[in-house]
Amino acid sequence: MALDESTSALNLRRRYIEGLLFRAVPCLLFVVFFIGAATLNVGLTWSQITPVVWLLGFLVLVNVPFWFIGKAFDFPLSHFYVHWAVDLVSITAIVYFLGGIDMPLVQFAYLLMIMTAAIFVSQTTAYHLAVGATVVYAVLAIIETTGVVPMHGGVWAHHYGTEARVVIVVLSGLFFFVVAYLAGTMSRLLREANEELAKTKAIVEHQNRGLEQRVRERTRDLEARTQQLEERTDELQEMVHIVTHDLQNVSVASTETARKLVELAGTQLSDKGQRYAERLMRDCRLMSTMLRNLLQAATQSEVADRKDLVDVQALVRETISRAQGVVETKGIDVIIGPLPPVYGEEQKLGHVFENLLSNAFKYVGDKPHPRIDVSGAVDNDGVEYVIRDNGVGIDATQVGRIFQLYHRAPEQTVAGVVQQGHGIGLAVVKRIVQRHGGRIWVESTPGEGATFHVRLPSEAGGAVHESVMERGQVGADV
Repeated sequence: MALDESTSALNLRRRYIEGLLFRAVPCLLFVVFFIGAATLNVGLTWSQITPVVWLLGFLVLVNVPFWFIGKAFDFPLSHFYVHWAVDLVSITAIVYFLGGIDMPLVQFAYLLMIMTAAIFVSQTTAYHLAVGATVVYAVLAIIETTGVVPMHGGVWAHHYGTEARVVIVVLSGLFFFVVAYLAGTMSRLLREANEELAKTKAIVEHQNRGLEQRVRERTRDLEARTQQLEERTDELQEMVHIVTHDLQNVSVASTETARKLVELAGTQLSDKGQRYAERLMRDCRLMSTMLRNLLQAATQSEVADRKDLVDVQALVRETISRAQGVVETKGIDVIIGPLPPVYGEEQKLGHVFENLLSNAFKYVGDKPHPRIDVSGAVDNDGVEYVIRDNGVGIDATQVGRIFQLYHRAPEQTVAGVVQQGHGIGLAVVKRIVQRHGGRIWVESTPGEGATFHVRLPSEAGGAVHESVMERGQVGADV
């Protein structure tokens, strides 16, 4: 019967019910309309509408047996042909009681059925219904014209001639087929679009499930690799601690052996032996220092716990007070500007400023007036601290390498004393700053000094700024 075979069994019941409702609701609306018009006496009388209301009520009530019959046969859409046959006969009877073939606009009752067929079944079915509507409408015209049934006055008392009735039937039939074509085409296109959308949705859902599965697999793989990396890191840190501890014991023992050698047999050694023994003690002490620094670098691998508001002003002043002997010996002017507090780990931040200030103390002294300036400022991005000195400076070739682990810059002479580092201090400082979510960099001109910048995030920038304003910290000479 040219039904839409693409309709799934699960969808048949829904479409069957929608078809019944689409018949019942308009009939009920027309019942209300006719009863209201007769009650208000706006051109219709009860005698005129009584047979129409009975027929409309019949079309509503007949849906009940249609429902049970459809349920018994799993809601086949082919039943709609029976429904429409009943509808065509009933609607034609209603048209007759309203005024017959001469009643204008009654064709819309048939058009409603044709559109229902196009929407709920198929375009071909709409054509079939258009043929049925044309036939019953033409039959009504024939039996009225030939006098088989008397012309009913009804609502519309005017009667057309035979030629006019032929034109009305022909034009109505053409109109039925045009509507069947348009409604069927639109319904088919919408159905195809919905099916394509459903297929696309299914493809997208399938791809999403595949993507989610891959994400879960990648996540598990990443978690496993992360676990392995953490275990390997723990093993390496444990190994560094063990090796450093053992080597430090050997270094201390070697230093003590060399010291006793010089103490007990120093007078019996030649000048060269004395120099070798002293060099041995110096190298052993240097090894101990380097091992301690290595252990310190290994312990700076965890992320800082930024929970406390650190008083940087107090940290810097305490560091300078511990180095007061060096400051006085070299005659260094230390200028401390405003140093805003920052959220971080106090002990580690203290190590940062102690290391940077110690380097500054170490590399000033050749100038007539050695000076170190320490200051800080708050902005929208965080807090920035600046340690500036007017010492020997850093060669341009070394600026990008001084924060590398075990990088030792060329020896420099300050006030006649050779200064040399172990290549660990600034690397540790950089790690601490990075673990606090910040960064450190240096600007320098050889012979004019160096400027170290430390930028740290301010988790409570407003609070930090208010704290600085309340303290009223200004520059101060030390």
